[in-house]
Amino acid sequence: MRRLFFRIVLVGCLLLTPFAAEAYEVLILQSSPSPVYDQVLRGVRSARRFSERLLVLSEYSEVDLQRIVREERPLVILALGDEALALARTVRRLPVVGLLASSLRAVAGSHPALTGVEVQASPERYLTMFQHLRVKRVGMVGSPTFSSHYIGRARQAAQRHGIELVIREVESAREVSGQLASLRGSVDALWLLPDSTAVARENVEAYFLFSMQHQVPVVVFSAAYLPAGAAVALEVDRHDTGRQGGELIAALLRGEGVAELPPAMPRKAVIKYNQTVLRRLGIPPEQVLRGVEQP
Repeated sequence: MRRLFFRIVLVGCLLLTPFAAEAYEVLILQSSPSPVYDQVLRGVRSARRFSERLLVLSEYSEVDLQRIVREERPLVILALGDEALALARTVRRLPVVGLLASSLRAVAGSHPALTGVEVQASPERYLTMFQHLRVKRVGMVGSPTFSSHYIGRARQAAQRHGIELVIREVESAREVSGQLASLRGSVDALWLLPDSTAVARENVEAYFLFSMQHQVPVVVFSAAYLPAGAAVALEVDRHDTGRQGGELIAALLRGEGVAELPPAMPRKAVIKYNQTVLRRLGIPPEQVLRGVEQP
């Protein structure tokens, strides 16, 4: 009986003693369920096998990330999407890798260990595309918050490609229609940016209306805009973007510093087009496909 008593006490103590959570390498924060994120994650996992935990933020009313990091002790946070990146950057003691987040470059300087892969192809790839489309004046609408770095790089590269960029800045989505109107007669094409201010749900149709009214092609970063009236999409290879992010995570786990791993441009992109729009604009598809060539 006495032995049984001590066994009961021991079991009770074990049940009341908090077990230390088993540490893992990568905490994955995903903004919402999406086949796009699934593609990227497959690419991440193809780079190296990581021990991981996946949290889909839209499935929770609230996520106490500080507690999760403190108790579960991940080594790196992978953030998929802007909502995930906004939460991940509140944890300042861990390196963060951001993928498919348009705000990556804008917030990179506000975190001591933030890197990742940008959401669109390099400006040079787009400018090569515009050369093949035989346009000289390209309109861009962007916000200083999200697009200033990318626009600055595009402006420098445009001179080498013999293309004039006609740039309009907006501080809110309401300003887009007015700024597009100011481009009338001044541009031969529009370059759509992944900028949540310049390209918001309430103003995206204005770009394609401008295209129809003024017979200029709209070149976009995602094929999702082709049915709406975009002419050409230069879309990043999502699997390879994920693999690129996985390689960044592997480097961080090897002990490389974030200073040696700045945010990178995607390595691969594919060209897709809307044949109906191209026909209306008198642009042969083979002229577009020549833009597949690397700059």
